[in-house]
Amino acid sequence: MNVAILSGSSRKNNNTLRVAKALSLLHTKAGDTSHVVDFQNYDLPFFNGDALDEDNPSRFQKELIGTWKEADLVYILSPEYNWLVSPELSNMTNHYSGKQHAFLYKDKVFAFVGVSTGIGGRLPTMQLSSVFEKLIFFLRQHSVCSPNKFESHYTHLELDKDGHFLRDKGYEQRMQYFVDYCSELCLRFKP
Repeated sequence: MNVAILSGSSRKNNNTLRVAKALSLLHTKAGDTSHVVDFQNYDLPFFNGDALDEDNPSRFQKELIGTWKEADLVYILSPEYNWLVSPELSNMTNHYSGKQHAFLYKDKVFAFVGVSTGIGGRLPTMQLSSVFEKLIFFLRQHSVCSPNKFESHYTHLELDKDGHFLRDKGYEQRMQYFVDYCSELCLRFKP
């Protein structure tokens, strides 16, 4: 299985990247190919400003599109900022929502993760899921959004900067179940 992990925070030393690395480690352990797209290199212009230069994409834009395009399973991770999805992911979704990008929504499973330093993360997963379900339908593609969402609570206490589990077996078990569920959904959807 080819797995894309979009780590949707451009903040330096962000917790979202910790979760992305943990997901990648679990998939690598399972024998999958995974690639984390680190949004600390994010350079998409504001959607209401300059258009993307599709003929001359930046290194980040090439990595984002190439990784997303080749994936069977796409994780989209958002920190929860005041009960909202990250502005980077919102802007990305606006840029890549037209018919010329329909291929990004074809034959994939999308899974959503909300990241918090406290108890939170649910709302970004629900917002992203709603938007992606609408885009799949609007672009007339066949993909699935996982109904299982992962909320990473107290992330900085659960994972180190390299994505290794620090303490709570319950957190590790919840993440492993989430990965197993999304992988199985992907295998059923794309036998």
